[in-house]
Amino acid sequence: MSDVVTELHGSVLCIKLNRPEKKNALTFAMYDAFSIALESAAEDPLIRAVVITGSGDSFCAGNDLKDFLNGSTRIDGPSPQARLISNFVSFPKPFIAAVNGITVGIGVTMLLHCDLVYASPLARFKTGFTDLGVIPEAGSTRLLAQRVGTLNASEMFLLGDLLSASEAHQLGLINDVTGDDVLEVALSKAAQIAAKSPDAVRSTKALLRNDQGTLDDVIRRENIEFSRLLASDDFKAAASKLLK
Repeated sequence: MSDVVTELHGSVLCIKLNRPEKKNALTFAMYDAFSIALESAAEDPLIRAVVITGSGDSFCAGNDLKDFLNGSTRIDGPSPQARLISNFVSFPKPFIAAVNGITVGIGVTMLLHCDLVYASPLARFKTGFTDLGVIPEAGSTRLLAQRVGTLNASEMFLLGDLLSASEAHQLGLINDVTGDDVLEVALSKAAQIAAKSPDAVRSTKALLRNDQGTLDDVIRRENIEFSRLLASDDFKAAASKLLK
């Protein structure tokens, strides 16, 4: 079976990292397979949201270090890592994480590109970059500080201590710790979003992710999108239903 498995649940695509014997550590081939799944989902009009999870007792143990030791040490060119990170940034649809266990390195930093993050009580979070003598990636030196504050980000990256699911929730790294099956919870949230206007959802995500410009610039972009969507069939159908 593939190390990256995809399953379609109605209009929601579930991507599962499927290398449990190695805690779902990402090989170069897995980076490419993950990218292909995201690129295909972005282009498929029938897919309205994506859920990412892991198999076994882990979400993702980061990079497979053997690939770095035996292969290229560059990720600043056309590498599998750069391709996946680019897909995280550009993915236009809701991207939801179901963190089912231990997650390390890029397993943590990819969560900063997710729109919603749910975790099992068994989930544990560790950055681990400075322990290996490297730095965080995937834009996380900015994104983590925005998510949890500069002091907390410094503590997570510089000390690299293991965080419990409840500690990650208190910091604001994740939305919730669920006592239920975390994948079922994430799929349920994804289905709830998928039932809404895909145009409105994608526009909302794009606006939330754009931190450029002044507040006036943000309001101007919102007004343009709001006006465009007022003319849409989805708005007319939803408004007419509510007025009945």
